[in-house]
Amino acid sequence: MMDRPVVIIGAGPVGATQALLLAKHGIPVRLIERKQAPTQHPAAHVLNGRTMEIWESIDPEIPRRVTALAEPIKQDSTINWQTSLMGDVLGKIEVLRRDAEREVSEPISNWSTIHLGQHRLEPLLWDLVQHNELIEFQTGTQCSSVEERDGRVFATIERRQSRRVVECAYLISAEGASSNIRRELGIAMPGPVFAEMSSVFFNCPALVRASDPLPILTWVMNETILGALIHHGEGDFILMTGYLPKFQSRESMDEGWWLPRIRAAIGTDAPVLIKSRGVWTMTSQIAERYRKDRIFLVGDAAHRFPPTGGYGLNTGVGDAQNLAWKLAAVVSGEATDTLLGTYEQERKPVAMRNAEQSVHNHRKMDLVSRHIGVRGEDLNRLGRLLFDWPLSALPHAWRARFAKWTMVSGVRRAGRLLNPASKGFAERLAWIQADIAQQGEHFSAPGIEFGSTYDDGLVAREPGQRVSDDTSAGHYEPSTLPGGRIPLAAIADKEATTHSILKTDRLSLLVDPRDQELWRRLVSNSTVMGLEIAIVPCSMRKRNDWQDVFGLCTNGAVLTRPDGYVLWRSIGHQPEEDWNEFTNARGRDFMAQAGEFVSDLAVVNEV
Repeated sequence: MMDRPVVIIGAGPVGATQALLLAKHGIPVRLIERKQAPTQHPAAHVLNGRTMEIWESIDPEIPRRVTALAEPIKQDSTINWQTSLMGDVLGKIEVLRRDAEREVSEPISNWSTIHLGQHRLEPLLWDLVQHNELIEFQTGTQCSSVEERDGRVFATIERRQSRRVVECAYLISAEGASSNIRRELGIAMPGPVFAEMSSVFFNCPALVRASDPLPILTWVMNETILGALIHHGEGDFILMTGYLPKFQSRESMDEGWWLPRIRAAIGTDAPVLIKSRGVWTMTSQIAERYRKDRIFLVGDAAHRFPPTGGYGLNTGVGDAQNLAWKLAAVVSGEATDTLLGTYEQERKPVAMRNAEQSVHNHRKMDLVSRHIGVRGEDLNRLGRLLFDWPLSALPHAWRARFAKWTMVSGVRRAGRLLNPASKGFAERLAWIQADIAQQGEHFSAPGIEFGSTYDDGLVAREPGQRVSDDTSAGHYEPSTLPGGRIPLAAIADKEATTHSILKTDRLSLLVDPRDQELWRRLVSNSTVMGLEIAIVPCSMRKRNDWQDVFGLCTNGAVLTRPDGYVLWRSIGHQPEEDWNEFTNARGRDFMAQAGEFVSDLAVVNEV
């Protein structure tokens, strides 16, 4: 018997957000998580402004609580390159601040990127799902298999020694990169591996100095370790470095292996408490499909990126929002299953673009490290060399010793080049600093953060326009061009904004209050893919904002989706002709692409 129409497997930040979004739309959800408690390892830690906006659409208290959790993390808003945390600073760049363009006139968003580890975020999200009446949250439970038949999904779930089958209309895999469901469905996830990484989470209270804020992230380069050191507040840090899994077992990287590397990274012999250790693969992979019939992939189950840019979690939250309102419309009977076909159509290109930027950032880091003879994929090359002739003919133990010697000697050689007494140091340092200055897009990318755009799907593109071509990673220009996020602007109604007045259960046609009767008459008896259209008067707080923010004439209009993306717009010179074109010839082309024609049902008029 189906008591909840949607089952979500995985309660990480993306799965928990998916459940909260569906519950916000009134859809009962079963959320299943194999862990008994939230993760204790920091993992993802970059939460961008767009993710905060999506959480705000669920409940404005969520981003406020998230921000409050991040507030006690006392640190400088910099990314540093240093010989150690207490050692020489080779160079740095400013991050986690509003770009200058955001401070001109209206801000791009009410929220900025913040730094908060997953080990602090996940308990908050679990608390929210546990107290939501529409979400049945089961921990310590895993899904062992799924099967589709008779227009339903049947998931076998196991908890302790018990096993049962639950029935649902749709199932979502938010299990992460190792998704069992994706593998069971036979969906490949191709892509290159750049490095195998080992990490350690530790606490060192002596490093917390109120008078000297610590960098958010420090790229450490010395004769003992080359790696990334991330500060998580209250003396907590995570240190990451590359390793060769075929020649270094996870067990061998124990506390005795890590302690000298930690001390070399922080530059002090102060007492250290190791909390946890882990390994992970740095790769760029996109699932060949995001859907098989009634089963969907979101987050890392659908895509994996290098961490350079912090796009993984944030892209997954965007997936969850895109799928939630569409799934809610279909489950409630307002739209047909055809609408769900636009999920992959819209989100997969976003993942591909974000993956491309992540890889670009990863490789651009080589500009800095090349001056000490190090490149990001050196360990991968060494690993391949050890399995090629003639080294492949040697016993494994000999190759393991050769690998260790090569890695240690390479790190020592790189570290010696950073000694001020080394030959050519001053010139080398100048080169390093010049290339550090080129890394800004890696850490501040409003075009990725707010500029994710849809060229295809439920978007009526304007002739000759591909939205994604207009946005670079380092720049975002708010626009009502179809396919992009609607610009944020204050409106005359108290504290409301152009974002907060959007309908979450239907399409919103934003119009100047003086033109609402004109547009009510024009859109009467129209829906798009079964979705009703609400006329939403939008009285801007500033006199010229209708033109300055929206780029429209007074009698223009913007048709916006529940997720805040523009579906269609009328510039306003000829509103009646624009609407007729959309619903007739051009509209038929658009809806044929999206899978269904505009239907003739009553419009919902909102004042």
